[in-house]
Amino acid sequence: MAIASFGDRNLDRDGDVILHSAVTKTIKERGPKGSNEIWHLTDHWYAMDHALGKFKELYVEGDYLVGISCPSRTKLGNDVMELYADGHINQHSIGFTPLAEESSKGGYNVIKELALWEGSSVLWGANPNTPTLDVIKSLTKGKAASMLERTIKSLRNGSYSDETFSLLELQLKQIQQFILDMDEKATAPALTTQPDVDQVDYVKVAAGLSSITNLFKN
Repeated sequence: MAIASFGDRNLDRDGDVILHSAVTKTIKERGPKGSNEIWHLTDHWYAMDHALGKFKELYVEGDYLVGISCPSRTKLGNDVMELYADGHINQHSIGFTPLAEESSKGGYNVIKELALWEGSSVLWGANPNTPTLDVIKSLTKGKAASMLERTIKSLRNGSYSDETFSLLELQLKQIQQFILDMDEKATAPALTTQPDVDQVDYVKVAAGLSSITNLFKN
């Protein structure tokens, strides 16, 4: 999920623009590889009954702050995952404390550095350009194969902006990681007949995803 958007093109409804570098220090110190204190919440409620878990990964990709989360198997977690799977949750937002900011000539605030506390699934984000990138937890091998086909078809047939290509590239990377994780859990059986979607050599597919994106972008 994209929990925040960066850059001058992403002025949010609170009158803020967040620089790409604003989260570098806070992710290193407080993210999954640091003290691991950044939560995935709902609606910015700092309470246990709104906690979905902590982010497994946090990183900057293009103009997005991307968070990878696997909500706990609580009633809230299950309900939220159903809303994601049905496509209802498509905006996110972050809770943070600005550490360095300045006013721009355009009258908006430029956030240069912040302390990140949480990323929330919300009905309406301060920045609507914070989409759900994928619901990996609900995938099967067959669904991954279908998603891969659709994404490649979109790249082949579409003429997209750099921002949209970045989203498609993120999706390819997520499918790649899912495929690699699935391959570690099970050994593919020997093929004696025409392979179906569950018998595809996913390792070879995964290995080619990076070059696919570059091919269509160029």
